[in-house]
Amino acid sequence: MKEVLELIQLRKEEFAKLPLFEYLQNENIDPRERVAWAPCFAPFAMNFKDLNAYALREEPTTDPIQEMINTHTYEDGQHWAWYLTDLERLNIDPSMRFTETLRFLWGDETKRTRYLCYELFAITLSQTDPLLKLAIIESIEVTGTVALAALAKLGQDLEEITNKHYRYFSARHLDVETGHVQGGLSYDDTDNFLQKLQLTEQQKKQAIEIVNRVFDSFTNCVIELMEYGQNHSFAQPFPKIHKSEILASAIA
Repeated sequence: MKEVLELIQLRKEEFAKLPLFEYLQNENIDPRERVAWAPCFAPFAMNFKDLNAYALREEPTTDPIQEMINTHTYEDGQHWAWYLTDLERLNIDPSMRFTETLRFLWGDETKRTRYLCYELFAITLSQTDPLLKLAIIESIEVTGTVALAALAKLGQDLEEITNKHYRYFSARHLDVETGHVQGGLSYDDTDNFLQKLQLTEQQKKQAIEIVNRVFDSFTNCVIELMEYGQNHSFAQPFPKIHKSEILASAIA
């Protein structure tokens, strides 16, 4: 597993250079504008609950690694509620027709974020080997720590101007993420455990493919979020859909 973890760290360094993370911490931009991409992230924030419950978790199990994964899913699968609460506190919570909501969630603006969700499900459900599931989780956790480190600064700036506390877009979220699978061990103990895991050549080959697929999909998602943030404002965080566009799409 050591070589796989080294690849994850390499991909993490590349991932951290994406423009969105610098943008999130740019104090020259109103923090509310820095979070205008939040609606676009809804497919992932909400699907992450199901990924943990229905793809990563496997109960009952007698496998100690799968048991570690199961423990992790119960903690990691609850964060969607923080996302919804933060949207309410930020007032990114307009009344919309149900059809408009569906059109947005499955529209072009969120297609790469949706693809990330599908890719994670496809990769996870195709694995019966808990060791390969660990490669998935470790990749997800590392992308999360990169994003949450940037969001910690954003959350602090948001709290200063709104006098409200945030959980998803804040350091509080980062505080509960270790960067490793959360199986009840400390970070150091988990790191030592993972470093010592032995993979066969076939397992290592599969794990490396998994890591690259996960990072590639997260990268595309983050690029989409940046584009969304650049094309939408906090005052108008959702795309405007004109009746002519709806008619045209219906005819097509």
